[in-house]
Amino acid sequence: MLGLSFGLFASCNEDSPLETEQYMKQVYIVGANEVVRKVDVPFGDEPQSTFISVATGGSLNIDQDVNVTLTHGDAAIAWYNNKYMPDAPLKYRKLDDEFCEIPSMSTTIKTGEVYSRLPFFIKTSALDCDSLYALTFKIESVSAYSKHSKDTVLIMNLNFTNDYSGTYQMTATRYTLSGDEETMPTSINMIRSMKAVNKDKVRFYNITQTVELTPTSTTSYEEYFKVIADHCVAFERQPDGKFIVNGWKNLSITNGTVTFSDDTFTFTYDYVYGGKNYRLKGTMKR
Repeated sequence: MLGLSFGLFASCNEDSPLETEQYMKQVYIVGANEVVRKVDVPFGDEPQSTFISVATGGSLNIDQDVNVTLTHGDAAIAWYNNKYMPDAPLKYRKLDDEFCEIPSMSTTIKTGEVYSRLPFFIKTSALDCDSLYALTFKIESVSAYSKHSKDTVLIMNLNFTNDYSGTYQMTATRYTLSGDEETMPTSINMIRSMKAVNKDKVRFYNITQTVELTPTSTTSYEEYFKVIADHCVAFERQPDGKFIVNGWKNLSITNGTVTFSDDTFTFTYDYVYGGKNYRLKGTMKR
């Protein structure tokens, strides 16, 4: 009993594992383990704010300020394209400096904190919704501890958004038109993605394109953009707040009306496909 009591007393005086650092303290860029991280950035007339985060690993918070200086690692874009996207119709491309304003490439993780943000601004109004813009960030130096051996380079992909972009459930009826007579009704129920084109316009695949191509697919550049041109519909908000509907490029749309309320588009439009005239009526709810 005496020996057991002594052992218990001794163990109570030892440092708890939770009171000492259990891992190697390292500084890393949050999301760099994914290599490419998609970040939502809204379209807007003014520069849009966003950020990346740097953090420290380990089981305990840091006991001193850590100054982190970053640089760009643009060679990572070509490396990623060649390794993972050799056959993709679109590849990541560096965002030109004129569209990005970074006040400082340094940030400080304060004592007791886990991470710090490095803010910057993107000028989105003149950017193309169909380009895969990318920014790269790489840890250049840290004032304490060490850089993580892997999670130090991030490719940040800009995913443009607006008030109406996102995933919607389409519930509609398609009619075959004979003159203006609606015949052969067909029920439609499918998911559609609204892609932001600018701050006021969204684009989606019409129901004749059942598979939505993506920039990372293995279709050719020409095929990818031909499918978009032939099959996409656009809803656009006007200065008075009302919406209009049009074909994106080659899709012929007439007699279109569309409204937006409570995260739901209510629409009707006529279109031509395969030499036949159709009318689509329904809703798209986010």
